[in-house]
Amino acid sequence: MKKLFLAGLVLATALGGGSAFAQTPFGQTVQPAPAPAPAPGPAAVQTQNQGQVPTIDQGDVFLGVCQRPENLDACLMYYAGYANGVLVQSLLDKQRPRYCIPPNVSRKDQLAAVTTWMKRNLDHVLEPTAAVVYKALVGTFPCR
Repeated sequence: MKKLFLAGLVLATALGGGSAFAQTPFGQTVQPAPAPAPAPGPAAVQTQNQGQVPTIDQGDVFLGVCQRPENLDACLMYYAGYANGVLVQSLLDKQRPRYCIPPNVSRKDQLAAVTTWMKRNLDHVLEPTAAVVYKALVGTFPCR
């Protein structure tokens, strides 16, 4: 039984294209695929990235993106991730919270408060988004 199974396996491999020779017409050689181009260096990547849309890691871009209704869900997810990360970090560091959001304020309202603060404090919007959001939360929801 084992011999029959092994013989069938060998035959299937030979007929099914187990080698490149079996897959080409008789007498033709198989040309290897061309080697992939090397990865671009830092200068090439920098040149390629010029003209692309900036990321929301910059405060002014975040503010602009989050003012458009079609981006609300993405901005809420970014904000929720940020807020949860800050909470976890303060718990791990055993520090008191730097800002205190009332439990009845929804994430959507929190994000609206942050963007409102950003509009009123445009001198901060050229900073990284995380820093601006932090300042907005401390300024909007101070602990008492």
